[in-house]
Amino acid sequence: MSQRAPVKISLIGLDRVSGSVGLALRERKDLRLIGFDRDNDMARLAQQRGLVAEAKWNLIEAVDGADLVLLGGPLTDQREWLKAFATELREQAVVASLGPLLVPPLTWAGEFLPPDRHFVAAHPLLNPALLYDGGVGIEAARADLFANGLWALAAAPECAPEALKLLSDLATLLGAQPYFMDAVEHDGLMGGVDALPALAALALLRAANASPGWHEMRKAADRGFATATFALTNLDSSTLTLNREAVLRYLDALLAELHHLRDLLATDDVLTLNQLIAEAAAQRAQWAGERARGEWEKQEQPALNVPTFGESLSRMFVGGLFRREKKA
Repeated sequence: MSQRAPVKISLIGLDRVSGSVGLALRERKDLRLIGFDRDNDMARLAQQRGLVAEAKWNLIEAVDGADLVLLGGPLTDQREWLKAFATELREQAVVASLGPLLVPPLTWAGEFLPPDRHFVAAHPLLNPALLYDGGVGIEAARADLFANGLWALAAAPECAPEALKLLSDLATLLGAQPYFMDAVEHDGLMGGVDALPALAALALLRAANASPGWHEMRKAADRGFATATFALTNLDSSTLTLNREAVLRYLDALLAELHHLRDLLATDDVLTLNQLIAEAAAQRAQWAGERARGEWEKQEQPALNVPTFGESLSRMFVGGLFRREKKA
């Protein structure tokens, strides 16, 4: 008689996203979660909180025998880690990046991964109920971080369909909707909705801090200032430099809008200014409602036979790429 070996998932780079994956999966007896971070204290904290069953202090040991490797942390770290362990992975292992850009990780996978390993780039988008909670870092990991959100997915050209299905099923298990996108299109859009808010926050804080009145101004700064500068709390500069063309395009558009608003103020064109504010407020309200409900236009998706939330991992890992048995 034989029984299946637990599926080994290695979480490399322990942050809020990867930690939340671990928290959501930790009760499953058919999985074994291993964690690694360059900060040993962070890895130890993840183990103490039960986000991983075991923390490793050596990267190669952490991915040894792994069925699925999930890369978190800054993009530059992801590249370094992928390069270091690529040839150490077992055959048919699946690696997935978890981050705001898809093109750079896919490019690195093409450079470093042997042909018998598989790579998917994933961008997990948060539970809409948590958009304003202000949590950062592994301490803010939550099992429901992805509920009612989206996971944007893009696979390397040579990636086996089973590997893409694996990440699609994982997103479904975590309560998110898998959303298959062209990587270049995705990163182009991220220039406007990820990089631009971060740059605006950076400029705002620098301008305020450079003001002679900052000493008193900081006492009066309230919700508007706090929310407008929040993007700085977890800003990874590589998301700007690795997506430079898209970021510059949206930055030019923002500068043009700011110049237009300046002209309206300078000429005291209150009527036009009020009209623009009303239009923008309505547009934001519409977006916020759609984001909360997850009511997006239907996208034609690949036929991957994605299971329901209740079916999840038991089907996801025991067949296809990961059919392995051990003697009892």
